[in-house]
Amino acid sequence: MMHSNDRRRFLKLVAAAGLSSASLPFARLALAAGSAPRRVIFVYTPDGAIPEQWHPQSTAADFALPAMTAPLERVRQHCVFLKGLNMVGPGGTHEGGVIKFLTGTGGQNNTLGVSLDYYLGQAFKTQTIRPHLNLNIVPIYTDKHITYDSNGVPVVPEMNPLAAFDSLFAADSKNSLNTQRKTSALDHSLAEIKALQTKLGADEKTKLDTHLESLRELEQKLSSAVAGTCPAWNFNPTGFKVTHTELWQNPEFMDASRMELISDLHTDVAVHALACDLTRVVTLKWNNSVNENVMSEAGSSKTCHGASHEAGADFVTIKAWYMERFARLIEQLKAIPDGSGTLLDSTLVLHGSCLANGSWHNHDNMPFVLAGGSAGGITGGRSLAFDAVPHNKLLVSIAQYMGLTINQFGNQDSNPGPLPGLTG
Repeated sequence: MMHSNDRRRFLKLVAAAGLSSASLPFARLALAAGSAPRRVIFVYTPDGAIPEQWHPQSTAADFALPAMTAPLERVRQHCVFLKGLNMVGPGGTHEGGVIKFLTGTGGQNNTLGVSLDYYLGQAFKTQTIRPHLNLNIVPIYTDKHITYDSNGVPVVPEMNPLAAFDSLFAADSKNSLNTQRKTSALDHSLAEIKALQTKLGADEKTKLDTHLESLRELEQKLSSAVAGTCPAWNFNPTGFKVTHTELWQNPEFMDASRMELISDLHTDVAVHALACDLTRVVTLKWNNSVNENVMSEAGSSKTCHGASHEAGADFVTIKAWYMERFARLIEQLKAIPDGSGTLLDSTLVLHGSCLANGSWHNHDNMPFVLAGGSAGGITGGRSLAFDAVPHNKLLVSIAQYMGLTINQFGNQDSNPGPLPGLTG
């Protein structure tokens, strides 16, 4: 049996290596022999939709896509369109919607819980350099987040795509220094932990072997990242610059007139972070839950929020523009080889919003679309209709796709389980 002093020493070494007793059981969930690791991207666009202009009206194989989702026609074979999923709970409108989206809670400040993106990031943090890449594309303000930590505290996303790139890929980035420090810490921790093996009982030795295996995997990934084995690409070909970073200075990354370029930069960083296995979890949040940016690049003189209340042609145009960006993300993932398939095969992408009907401010029949994930048994080219099913089941299905064995997420589903018919 391990002496109490040795136990404290062991736990201290494990902590120094970036591990914890809570995270270690998840250590090898994603890496089946000979397969690519599973990834997930959560995509948020603001202000809901017009249901009849969003959802396919049929579940037949030849279903037609209405105007808002029409840009997804060229990638429909990779998509699953979900109709009839509700975000349940008393918290209404935009504010409750951004809370409910990834937490599956009631949408009120006194019911805050961990969001799925953060939860999955913690589950795989021993396998990647960045547990969770959290990006916000051209925001207006810095509240109303969709990501919450284990204590229900909002997690502020990175708004500057150049800073996001530097933190992961720049030769002189802090990440490079942190990687070197962490690699040295791992070497030291491995040596000291091994010295404790002779003092362990059988059960504790089994746990230690699991810890050591996790450390070795992380060490290999850190070494791989340092060696620069990631796919090369021409980041920021237009030479976009950020000369101001304080929000009161109107920084360039908040310029709505250049939203398409800025979104392309954020998306490039996200896709290549996944391709390099620097993270397994990405959140791409477009704007804010009440988007008052004028959507000139979408061909509208109105803001997304203003157009949502009119529920007319401008709102259709704006949401179709967002879906064009979503289609490009799918195509970008499809173009990158990964294992025996592509990055899209091993990545599940979820689109969602804070509202269902943008002008009604409700959460019934949400505009959810899934893409990719064929490596986990998800077949695209389908339209699935449900009858007022809590979207918690969708969150459970995503967690199970990532290899977790949970059967419940959030607190708004009285009959827990995954979304029926999604796989198989």
